[in-house]
Amino acid sequence: MKPLDVGPETLDSPKPRIPNFELRTPQFWLRLAVSVPHEAAEVVANFLVELGSLGVIESEKDFSQPQTAFTEVQGFFPAEVSGPVLCEAVTEHLRELLLLFPTLGQPIPHLTEVSSEAWADQWRGHFPLLEIGHRFLVFPPWETLSTIADRIPLVINPSMAFGTGHHATTQGCLEAIEVLSSTHGPPSTALDIGTGSGILAIALAKLGTPTVWATDTDPIALVEAQKNCEANQVADAIHLSDTPVDNVLTSVPLLVANLFSSTLVALASDLERLVSPDGYAILSGIQLDQEADVLAAYRPPRWQLTQRYPRAEWVTLVYKRS
Repeated sequence: MKPLDVGPETLDSPKPRIPNFELRTPQFWLRLAVSVPHEAAEVVANFLVELGSLGVIESEKDFSQPQTAFTEVQGFFPAEVSGPVLCEAVTEHLRELLLLFPTLGQPIPHLTEVSSEAWADQWRGHFPLLEIGHRFLVFPPWETLSTIADRIPLVINPSMAFGTGHHATTQGCLEAIEVLSSTHGPPSTALDIGTGSGILAIALAKLGTPTVWATDTDPIALVEAQKNCEANQVADAIHLSDTPVDNVLTSVPLLVANLFSSTLVALASDLERLVSPDGYAILSGIQLDQEADVLAAYRPPRWQLTQRYPRAEWVTLVYKRS
């Protein structure tokens, strides 16, 4: 397994420009809520962040009730933002998404006004301390921990809905990263494709991987990842980049990709090129009813499935590259 040998022509390390959000505590917030299929939730959540939402959450599941194919995504905006303009922008975005998600239908965004106190309670209530696997403890920056016992702390600011550790796909990836690092030792280098909040790259660095390349095409995600890397004091080990996958030229002993199933299928040849022989790929973002498509794209003799981590309606797959 050769280490990642990457130069400026393959993965540069941009300095993301942090949006100039004015820091303030409004008395009221606008909450925009829209019900969408689970597979479209992340796309819609990211769009709300791009519109200026200072926080996005997904509705919690009530496992005592029959599960539905839809989930509610909520974005929170300062009260002075124009509600009609927000609704019009979201409605137009949903029309465009109908081509990608045929089950989307014609959801209608709803606006309500909430007080700062209600917003804080609802927002923080979605992100309690979370133990994942045998070693990780994920918590938001407003929590103060006097003792962490034998857990590795991952401080993640939940300014985006996904990549906070509370989604099944992120948890599956963290479990897989922990097991691989425990069994084989931390890899010399790793590549996190679609890093989002940076949580998986941060976990790799804290487990001892000295160099982690983390890519994302969303500049807002790179800003959030940068903040989280600094909060976890691993910024020196993690190199953030907006380089597209097809421009990465060299291979790594461990690759993590938490993406849509269709994207994983489309990237199969690229990921085969990016994982060193005898290296591993952790693939997630896979709904159980789409697992067969991914299995068909990652087949022997090039790929050997070594482990799967099912959770709720999602599954994380671990492959060894032959």
